[in-house]
Amino acid sequence: MNEKTDALTPEPPKDDFAIRCPRLGHQISFTYCRSENSGLPCFKTLDCWYSYFDVHTHLKEKLSEEDFKKVFLKQAKPKVFSLIDLIEQAKKNQGE
Repeated sequence: MNEKTDALTPEPPKDDFAIRCPRLGHQISFTYCRSENSGLPCFKTLDCWYSYFDVHTHLKEKLSEEDFKKVFLKQAKPKVFSLIDLIEQAKKNQGE
């Protein structure tokens, strides 16, 4: 935090600062979250880090507009479609 304004800075915390990851269930640093998704940030990065620094501004500056949209603005598939895909994959694998 910026001491003069109490505003969050867009600079991420150092790697010795860790928070609990809701997906993994243990402590991780921002560096991990920043590249967890095949070199792109985890889709939950904005949710997890917003109270520690201005993560939105930081990632908007660091990522291309396309990558930012791909990670944070894509529509999630409804669960039923995901389940259907998994069932189809299982049937296909069972036939092999």
